[in-house]
Amino acid sequence: MKKISRHYQVLLLVLLLNVLTMPYALGQELTITGSVKSGDELLPGVSISIKGTTVGTITNMDGDYSIQAKADDILVFSFIGFKTVEEAVAGRKEININLEEEATELSEVIAIGYGSVQKKDLTSAISTVKGDELAKRNVANVSQALQGQLAGVQVSSNGGSPGSEASILIRGISTINNNNPLYVVDDVPMDDISWLNPKDIENVQVLKDASASAIFGSRASNGVIVIETKKAKDGRTNISIDATYSIQDAAKKPDMANATEYAKIVNKAAANSGLDAPFADPEAFGKGTNWWDEVTQLAPIQNYSLSINKGTEDMKIASGFSYFNQDGLVKGGGYERITMKLNTEYKLAKWLSVGQNLSLSKDKTDNGPNLVWDVQRVEPNIPVYLPDYEQEGKNEYSIYHPTLYTDVPNPMGTLARSFSGTDYLRTIGNVFANFDIGHGITAESKFAFYLSEWENNDFGPTYFIESTDYTNENWVTRSHNNRTQYTWNNLVHYKTQLNEHRLNLTAGMTMESDENRYLYGEGYNAPNNHPDLRYIDSTEDTKRFASGSNNKSTRQSFLARANYSFGDKYLLTASFRADASSRFNKENRWGYFPSVSGAWNLSEEGFMSDVAWLSQAKLRAGWGQVGNDNINNDALLTTLGRTVYVFGTEREISLGQAPASVGNADLQWETVEDMNIGADLGFWNQRLTASVDYFERRSKDMLLATSIPYYLGSAWSTPYANIGTLTTKGFEVILTYRKEYASGFSMTHSLNVSKASSKITKLVEGEAIWSGNHQRLENLTRTVENGVAGEFYGMVTDGIFQNESEVINYTDEFGNVLQPHAQPGDMRFRDVNGDGKINADDRAVIGNPEADFTFGINMNFGYKNFDLSMLFTGSYGNDVLNAVKPYAGTGSERYNSFAGLLDKAWDGEGSSNSQPRLAAIDDNNNFIYSDYYIEDGSHLRLKSLQLGYNLPKDWLERVQISNARLFIGGENLFTLTKFDGLDVDLGGSALERGIDWGQYPLPRIFMVGANISF
Repeated sequence: MKKISRHYQVLLLVLLLNVLTMPYALGQELTITGSVKSGDELLPGVSISIKGTTVGTITNMDGDYSIQAKADDILVFSFIGFKTVEEAVAGRKEININLEEEATELSEVIAIGYGSVQKKDLTSAISTVKGDELAKRNVANVSQALQGQLAGVQVSSNGGSPGSEASILIRGISTINNNNPLYVVDDVPMDDISWLNPKDIENVQVLKDASASAIFGSRASNGVIVIETKKAKDGRTNISIDATYSIQDAAKKPDMANATEYAKIVNKAAANSGLDAPFADPEAFGKGTNWWDEVTQLAPIQNYSLSINKGTEDMKIASGFSYFNQDGLVKGGGYERITMKLNTEYKLAKWLSVGQNLSLSKDKTDNGPNLVWDVQRVEPNIPVYLPDYEQEGKNEYSIYHPTLYTDVPNPMGTLARSFSGTDYLRTIGNVFANFDIGHGITAESKFAFYLSEWENNDFGPTYFIESTDYTNENWVTRSHNNRTQYTWNNLVHYKTQLNEHRLNLTAGMTMESDENRYLYGEGYNAPNNHPDLRYIDSTEDTKRFASGSNNKSTRQSFLARANYSFGDKYLLTASFRADASSRFNKENRWGYFPSVSGAWNLSEEGFMSDVAWLSQAKLRAGWGQVGNDNINNDALLTTLGRTVYVFGTEREISLGQAPASVGNADLQWETVEDMNIGADLGFWNQRLTASVDYFERRSKDMLLATSIPYYLGSAWSTPYANIGTLTTKGFEVILTYRKEYASGFSMTHSLNVSKASSKITKLVEGEAIWSGNHQRLENLTRTVENGVAGEFYGMVTDGIFQNESEVINYTDEFGNVLQPHAQPGDMRFRDVNGDGKINADDRAVIGNPEADFTFGINMNFGYKNFDLSMLFTGSYGNDVLNAVKPYAGTGSERYNSFAGLLDKAWDGEGSSNSQPRLAAIDDNNNFIYSDYYIEDGSHLRLKSLQLGYNLPKDWLERVQISNARLFIGGENLFTLTKFDGLDVDLGGSALERGIDWGQYPLPRIFMVGANISF
């Protein structure tokens, strides 16, 4: 054997020693130092952590760091706005890193209507929310999912009936007519998005000021919500499954008197009025019937979605299926929806791509009766059912015990006799072609359609409970409303850049057609109540009635917009739209809507280059006009309609004609003029961001359906008129903070605060508008010049008379007693106008439905594989009207009362100064409409809570799953408020906001679910 040289012997010995000592060397901690830069700029505050551990540090103000790590560790360098870098230590003691910037929120692309811009180039007031945030909410539709997410967007729940839509106001009211925003889904304008599954949404942009929304002209006066649905991405195949199961109960239950307390209240009211006690032994009734428990139930929600997306360079296909089913908290109600979608795009040539988006939605609603109003009034000392011996010979709808003292029917009987269902089939889609002409010119043509078939069926069976609660003839009705809506957009875009000058131009034409075909029929006296006979042809020929109508409107529009940027510092946007609407006569047909906005990116100026902590500073200002033609298609016309007349003791029916509607040929466009100034600020590379806006909006020539005198022959007609002007002012503040820690903990918090105050500045002939009819109270709201639309207007209370002396001494300047019929314990009313009388002339503003401000708080936490999100919503300073109090708060006429009323009511001097005495005879009229019914609507609500866990990647790789997340959560978990009603979050029309009519209870939801992707 050849002898090994001494040189190689030494080398082998060194290698052997390295191998033997390697485990020790790899396990030994090293002090590693270095610096982190971006280009030539040193970065302070960069997080450096050891992968898989909680050990970490951050760079100092000079971008330097020091950390203890092992030779085989991996360091993770992360910083908001930069791509995360993983670097193996590999025994080194100095590691310097250069981080590469990634797309930040400032480079996020924002849809602005018929185009898009980067967020840093925005000149208008636009708020955004990503679809991933909306997907966390287990709600039926998009409107509910938006609550609390966006500044300036006030979403009111309107109760919790299955499938119910929320009310949306963008920057307060802009008219005393319809304030619903315009929805634009994938560039197609529409007024119905209840078919859209929130989990199919990529992102939502809300165009809040006229400088942003004027490009949509007609119908954009209430703001625009632009929705982009999910599309397939290049080079990826993705399968996603979402499944959520929930249980609902009532977030709040009415606290009503039981049968014994009810009897004591009635007896006390009788005694205070000098009458005999109606109930000899209240204790004998026990607790009686809890009507709330009888009509409500624990109700499930099932929500499942499947999406399959495939993308290549030349073809993109996105498909999906979803199923949503919600049972009602109140028995008899339910909502079910099935949605399917197919979106495709094909690149046929370098200059041409075509595609289509298609959605099919089928939903069914069981319209169970809203019994919340009844269960808070009906007497509790009667059973649900008649005794068995009294049920003999009665049909299944007649076995319910009659109410004994009130006009409220047995709620369970009402439920048993309710047969109402609505079916809705919608087909929504578009086909498009995009052309790349070259030289910066592109063109697009998109034809969209919305086709819907709506059907409602109602049936009322024959039954007999008592002489005041029966029906001798059953009845059946069927309604059809078929809608066809078409939109054709043709647009040309031009982009060019010369040195620091960048110009984007858009011009085009749109055409819209909207037609509704309505048919209604009713019939009476089918042979029996059998389900197979619940159609009109089974009823008597002489007792059938049918009606129908066709309504069609069209619009034609021309639009143009220019976006100019100089050096990313100075930004200017101008747009113009001309709309023609068939809803106006020829001379008033066209409306013209210009807008202009500008911004100064102060942070791009050279003199700001040394201000490293300020990453964004932009000032914005805008002005614009938008229009509104939201009136009936036949509002111009006076029409005749068929009328049924009944004559004689035999009630002979004759058909005739009478004016069905009164038209107004002089109607013209309602116009909204808007001004906005704002600022966007970012600090420490967008770790903290702030956005502040102030706006003023003036609506003129407001369109409103108005009443007319009965003598004109059309008592039920409400013709439209241009009636006045409205001004709304307000502000918005958005604060967002993001932070990542070396331990793997991260958080993102945002706060949005909004205020919008309206004032009516002019009405036709200065006449007040009254609204809000109530069974026991006069008009609830009044709208006058220099006042708030729909302000509460009634008598003003001044405590309670505690003794006879206070009654006698409450006089005018001449010594006349102001309330001569009052007794100790009665309400004292103010003589507001000082005329020495207490009457309707003393009514005053007693409440304002508009909040001083509304807010949303969104908190997101992450730690390794865990995530936690919380959404709080609320308002401060708004008043609400409890319209249940005239029954349950008075203790009169034997309606049931709120629990505890017996103790709260005045019962001797000093016992109460807010709740009058109980009385069967109320000569003082204590419960006339007054501020007694107005309550503080301020509240804080935990709207949504969700805790998720992402299964480890190495687990999932074994079963070829890319992501799997399990979660638990809840909706409407608690509400802090002083309001006594079931739900303080009350929507309503502009003239009837903030009124609790005993609406459907808001559900509290507990859920569990999973998100899985392949």
